[in-house]
Amino acid sequence: MKRALPLLLIVLMTGCREESPAPAPSTPEPAAVSPDAPAEPTAAATSAALPVPGQVPRAFLCRGNEPFWSLDIRADSALLKTPESEADFDGELLAGSGGSFRFQGSVDGAPDEIVEALVSPAQCFDTMADGPASPFSAQVSLPDGRAGSGCCTAEFGLDLANAPVFDAAAQGPDDWSRHWPDLADSIGHCARDGGVATDVITTAWPMNRGKAVVRLRDTGQARFDCRVDLGTGKIEAVSAVPEGELQPGEAQPVFIPARQGPPVLDCGQVQRVMVGGDAVVGYLHYTAGCG
Repeated sequence: MKRALPLLLIVLMTGCREESPAPAPSTPEPAAVSPDAPAEPTAAATSAALPVPGQVPRAFLCRGNEPFWSLDIRADSALLKTPESEADFDGELLAGSGGSFRFQGSVDGAPDEIVEALVSPAQCFDTMADGPASPFSAQVSLPDGRAGSGCCTAEFGLDLANAPVFDAAAQGPDDWSRHWPDLADSIGHCARDGGVATDVITTAWPMNRGKAVVRLRDTGQARFDCRVDLGTGKIEAVSAVPEGELQPGEAQPVFIPARQGPPVLDCGQVQRVMVGGDAVVGYLHYTAGCG
């Protein structure tokens, strides 16, 4: 028994010893992305970045630290903010390989002031803030020659660039856009010169005696009827529409005139309205199914 006791003490002491805790995992940093070879996205990042089927990224909001900067990227423009300045850049957002996107733009009137950005799907954490990962990382080249990295969130929308082209002859009998060939000039005239901050056209219809009415809706949701002489193109009157008064088929679809950049639409169906086969004058948006 005298020999067994030391052995028993050793066993008991071994069973009571605390194991050294495993080192805490370090916080991951945004992966560096080569402009020529975007990093392969992780499964988690790819899942977080996936849009609803039929949607694509239409805009990115990117932020970076040291140097501090933010870049709000749209289809054809970007707004860059730094502690020293703020500037708008005209450019183009283009899809690259591996789910990445590139933007290059310059200041209007100053072609040498250029900003470039490569946005790639990757799990990205802000190095100076707590919070969940962003689904995209960014590498930027600032106009002053400095380089920066950061994280981006994305705004997804319908893929308008590949939306079907509108064909008036294919529209149903209850679809007001079937009148488009006869009313296109009047619609454009009222949208531009009707004295209304027009957001969309909800419907248009021909009348007797060579007249037509184009119903405009402004950014505050108020509606106005613009009466036009089809022969002269002259706007004869613009009057407010009483609340609750609806034309058959109104707002299915709405016509969104083309502006500086395409709209971001996240539901429904869209057709591109073309002139001359290559110029988009607007979009017909069918909102059935939208919340």
